[in-house]
Amino acid sequence: MFFVTEMLIPHDFTVQFALSMNRELREQLAEELGIDMPLGERYVTWLKRLAQGSLGTSFYGYPVVEYLKGLIPYTLLVFFTGTLIAFLFGQWLGKVVTWQRSGVLTTTATFGAIALYTTFPPWLTFLVTYFLAMRINLFRPLFGWRSLSAELAREIWRDATLVPERVMLYMVGTFVAMLVIVSLINKLLEKKIRWRMPGFLQVVFFIAGMVGMWFGLGFGRYAFDILSISGLPILTYVLLSFGDTMLIMRTSMTDTLKEEYVNTARAKGLPSHVIRDRHAARNALLPVFSRLVISLPYLLTGLVIIEDVLGWPGISGALFNSLYQQDMPVVMGALLMVGVLSSVARLALDVMYAVLDPRVRHRIAVSNHL
Repeated sequence: MFFVTEMLIPHDFTVQFALSMNRELREQLAEELGIDMPLGERYVTWLKRLAQGSLGTSFYGYPVVEYLKGLIPYTLLVFFTGTLIAFLFGQWLGKVVTWQRSGVLTTTATFGAIALYTTFPPWLTFLVTYFLAMRINLFRPLFGWRSLSAELAREIWRDATLVPERVMLYMVGTFVAMLVIVSLINKLLEKKIRWRMPGFLQVVFFIAGMVGMWFGLGFGRYAFDILSISGLPILTYVLLSFGDTMLIMRTSMTDTLKEEYVNTARAKGLPSHVIRDRHAARNALLPVFSRLVISLPYLLTGLVIIEDVLGWPGISGALFNSLYQQDMPVVMGALLMVGVLSSVARLALDVMYAVLDPRVRHRIAVSNHL
């Protein structure tokens, strides 16, 4: 599809050298890069390279695979972490404000979610950077004119045996590990003593456990140094995206509270938090998961604004810059990477959907039995 759309672009990669190259040199460059070939032939060539595990070479001479591979940790740290935080916070806030029905928290949270979700992203990015990085120095801005390595504290990384990209992957891994641990502990407590950790206690336990893992595995100070820079794009992404989850959760919870099984749970005299968390919120999560699965590719490509404004070197920013420069091998590689990451995330969410919805598990069991 993108190859066909490329036909609508009036110029090619060589036009940016019009002031420094004459027509003959530009035609020679186009021939060397292969962009003078028919579109169908170029597409077949790209597919052959892809089947061989290669995404080709950028028009600037570097391998596309190696270039994008170096950007994956940056994208995972912001996109994966930010999406999970936004989802967990949004669904919790939507659950709480719906249960309270009215009050200052409900009004403030709803207004704030709508305002942040509809805010012009560059403007919100500027505000977050100005107040949190420039005024109170909570984070360090990157701003793109310097690389991440140049911004990292030299006294911390002077004798480091790990590169920043490796530390980022470890940070994402410990984040996932603690999510699994907290979930398993809650299930065990619920099964043994019919009790779940309160939300605040879960957050404290999660943060303490993750930081403990960082220092236990020997990269704690490196992780905090990276977090002082990556905190800006992560926080901005969370502020822009949690509102959608919160509003859908609120709508879904409102419908769920009208169901008969909720009234039955109340008639049995179950505690309010049990009715809210086990009966209403669990079923209300299903539409929220469906929405998240559908919106993943848009969230990932939407990161381009945050990455471009803050200078964060992720895949979305690389896609935007490559489109601007008409570096098509990188564009196609970035689009493929976005598709792969979105597909993996969708697969994981589908598994979680089956865990949450007993109807899906029942259909799977019936199919296996047949």
